[in-house]
Amino acid sequence: MKMYFLVYDVTFDDEVTEVLDGCCITGYTKWTRVLGKGERSEPKFDNSVWPGFNCSIMMAVEDVLFPSVDAALDELHRKMGKKSLKVFTWAITQQL
Repeated sequence: MKMYFLVYDVTFDDEVTEVLDGCCITGYTKWTRVLGKGERSEPKFDNSVWPGFNCSIMMAVEDVLFPSVDAALDELHRKMGKKSLKVFTWAITQQL
């Protein structure tokens, strides 16, 4: 099992949700109005100086779904111009 953590521009929220639905992801935790800045993006602090904000999703994915989820997120990343989506993954070593 692998944990995914996605951070993306709120304007792509529908596209991200569609990709997850298409990959048969049935459960995740979502945070909205996530503020911050990254190495390759402008700060997003939802104010007049740095407008905009991100969303984040965390989800545990079964081994059998890795290839389809990785491929779908990679394709979405390319469509978004390789700057509006960040994907972090790590192995889940324990699940209660």
